[in-house]
Amino acid sequence: MEFFHEIYSAYFQVVRKILLEASTAPIDACRMKDISQTYAIEESFLTILPKLLFGPWSPLLSPRGGQTYGCALSSLSQDPEYSLKMPLTDLQKSWLKALSLDPRFRLFLSREGLVRLEEELASIEPLYLPTDFHYFDQYADGDPYTSPAYREHFQTLARALGQAPLHVVYEGAKAHGSSQSLELLPCRLQYSPKDDKFRLLAVSFHGKRPKRTYVLNVSRILTCEISSAPVPESFDWDFSSWQQQAPEPVRIRISRERNALERCMLHFASYEKKTLYEPETDTYLCSIYYDPADETELLIQLLSFGPVIRILGPEAFLAQVRRRVFRQHDLFYGPL
Repeated sequence: MEFFHEIYSAYFQVVRKILLEASTAPIDACRMKDISQTYAIEESFLTILPKLLFGPWSPLLSPRGGQTYGCALSSLSQDPEYSLKMPLTDLQKSWLKALSLDPRFRLFLSREGLVRLEEELASIEPLYLPTDFHYFDQYADGDPYTSPAYREHFQTLARALGQAPLHVVYEGAKAHGSSQSLELLPCRLQYSPKDDKFRLLAVSFHGKRPKRTYVLNVSRILTCEISSAPVPESFDWDFSSWQQQAPEPVRIRISRERNALERCMLHFASYEKKTLYEPETDTYLCSIYYDPADETELLIQLLSFGPVIRILGPEAFLAQVRRRVFRQHDLFYGPL
């Protein structure tokens, strides 16, 4: 019999929630209605409840009390949490296989997890290959993601992130060839698409007090291990409270051409933003808040969008944009 027209629809979610609750205690029609209105549109219960109580979906429930709209329990022999897991479509499996080929994606999985993923997707063709993409605005000296040492350090960082202190030996500037030993509280991992590198945002501490902030390239970590040092009391793991912020956000106007809004929201997802629609101009006004250390990279990213966005301010940022545009013009066409 036909249960649902689309297994990923709101109806599936509603029935799954009902059966999950009905697996532990009887559930009545009023509660079913509440669940339906919470997880689907308000009128969905008019379709779901009749089918579930005395229609084609009724075998999923066992009535209690002998009343048409009385209480009912789930008829499933297994916990709905497991028996009603949504299966992946072929397209989703193909997309997941493509992701699994990305060496950055693989950093977040254990060796056992990678083996299991490869076994499960062995017969699936990837939706795309890493070689299908050419990054024209990315440096070629990215992190060595396939290096066993890099992978081991990354996994240690991921386990400790926001949880435990780390003892890190970090390679200094290449010109000096020195290294330093640090006790750090790892707060966040940051990825730079421009540099193709991961960075660790961390705070050093002395005794029970935080000392200073660090931004470390993961590729330059020589050794990394979880430390037994105590975490300072009431330490705020949210690194944003330790970061500086520019006095004014960058303000841009985003047109509706070439899917510009969605591209901007995706590209600048790591920044704090406020976006408003301006009906008079049929454009979007977006304020991007940023750390001054990221100013040059943000400027380059904004310029890469071309005419679909317009940078409105602040004036100091606009001056940098003009200088860079004029320099680019002089490079290709000669001085104005």
